[in-house]
Amino acid sequence: MVEGAVLIGGVFAVERLGLFDLQVLPLHPLVLAVALIAAQYGASGGIMAAAMASALALLGGTLPQRVVGEGYFEYLAAVWTTPLAWLIIAVLVGIISDGHRRLLQRSEQALFETQKERDLISAQYEALAARAKRLERRVAGIESHSSSRT
Repeated sequence: MVEGAVLIGGVFAVERLGLFDLQVLPLHPLVLAVALIAAQYGASGGIMAAAMASALALLGGTLPQRVVGEGYFEYLAAVWTTPLAWLIIAVLVGIISDGHRRLLQRSEQALFETQKERDLISAQYEALAARAKRLERRVAGIESHSSSRT
């Protein structure tokens, strides 16, 4: 959560302090921040990041101005288009990230089980090798006793 707050807060601070005009960029930097957080923490982290970014953008005073003659629904569409896009990006990237995470966990589990099987086989091999050496010594002892008698 700290990473998301720093990343989104940093972009918001740059925008509010006027250090850089983010309107000239083809894509708002919060899109990248939300996508990065969704890729790192999955869909739930991405949704929280999109909600935080939307709250900062909408409550932080970056609402578009209502044009004279613009209908209520057109204004709402203009206001909510960007935050909804952030939410959609967060969900899509998060779902893909969650799928990769589950696949990685399954692979790690399979690797752990394979290592356990390998260790078990190795232990059984060592036990059988020790038993084979004992039997060889016993057979060698029996043969040396029988050859010394003749």
